Amino acid sequence: MQSEHTPKEFSILSYIEQNSDATQRQLSEHVGVSLGMINILLKRLVKKGLVKIERLQPNSVKYFLTPQGIASKLERTYGYIVRTYRELSLFKGSIKGVLHTLITDRNKDRVWFFGPDDDFILVVRELLASDFPELEERIIMEQDQVKALLKKEPNSLLLTWNADSFSYIESLGVTPVHILSKVTVLDTKDCEG
Repeated sequence: MQSEHTPKEFSILSYIEQNSDATQRQLSEHVGVSLGMINILLKRLVKKGLVKIERLQPNSVKYFLTPQGIASKLERTYGYIVRTYRELSLFKGSIKGVLHTLITDRNKDRVWFFGPDDDFILVVRELLASDFPELEERIIMEQDQVKALLKKEPNSLLLTWNADSFSYIESLGVTPVHILSKVTVLDTKDCEG
């Protein structure tokens, strides 16, 4: 059922679900298409049985999701969540492989991670906890910490995931390793189910 409607139609269904008093103009602004296109898309959704239109006054209507529209939206959302988790799992596996390649027994004492406190650091922390627990304390996020580290341990192997962090380390005369540049690109066909 989820392939029966386009992303724009799905966006309309989501907006109507959250805003039962939505106007075509609001839908147009939300979806980013013309009023004429919204009219066409709404007629298509009505024809598919996903939306019902109730005329309140001669120039005023109210849009409702039908039970079929709600089910279709939920199915599409479920599919998106499943694909996202599958892609995240593949991505983590790829990162794990990269870390195993970069971190060897002979260089573990030199490895440090440097980058912003963002969502990717959560992946790094999770992988370190499961595969390299001795490196969990080797994450630094401040530029001053990097300078101090390089003064104390000039042969450190700095791993990063952020272009700004990479550039900063390079400006200190050290060539870091950008973890994400080592990750193989995921084929989204492998993630569809």
